[in-house]
Amino acid sequence: MSAHPLLASPEAWKAEPQPDAWRLESLAGRFVELGGGADTAALTLCARLIAGAQQAGGLAAWVGLPASSFFPPDFAAAGVDLAALAVVRAADARQLWRACDTLLRSGGFALVVADIDGGIVLPFGVQTRLSGLAQHHGAALVALTRERRPEGPRSSLVSLRADTFKRRAGHDCFACGARVVKDKRGRPGWTHEELCRGTDGLC
Repeated sequence: MSAHPLLASPEAWKAEPQPDAWRLESLAGRFVELGGGADTAALTLCARLIAGAQQAGGLAAWVGLPASSFFPPDFAAAGVDLAALAVVRAADARQLWRACDTLLRSGGFALVVADIDGGIVLPFGVQTRLSGLAQHHGAALVALTRERRPEGPRSSLVSLRADTFKRRAGHDCFACGARVVKDKRGRPGWTHEELCRGTDGLC
């Protein structure tokens, strides 16, 4: 199992407010795709959304395949309550989307993150069902993909699609962000960026 290091610290979490466009409230009811899921920036952005959901009193879930995962100590350092985070391990793509369906259908989760392997293709019927469930229950469904494909690939019903990036912004900090290439509720092309202190050994 490969785990992805996270570029964030509790201090950076408190120092950088989330802009309106990237707040969980703004993503509620939407199907979101983040390209570059193996990138530490994507993990940072997802962890921030999870922490935000929990701080607001909502439940969050992480659904993934056995081949990949987040690194729990980094998520905990970023403010995620691991004991309150539902983690589902799916054996294959079919089980992964069934798990997302069940979680969204329950109406009990504010955020569901699907950690997708690059080879997964989402059938149109499944896209329709999951998008409808997210909208009906006001939940954010965030698909974390491995590839950057601006021209809509595996999830044509995605409401917002972004490619993640990171760059060194100083001796001990990085800029992590997302460039939005599709936004059905606004104009694409906007960028979200936040500064994060690198974990020990990366600074």
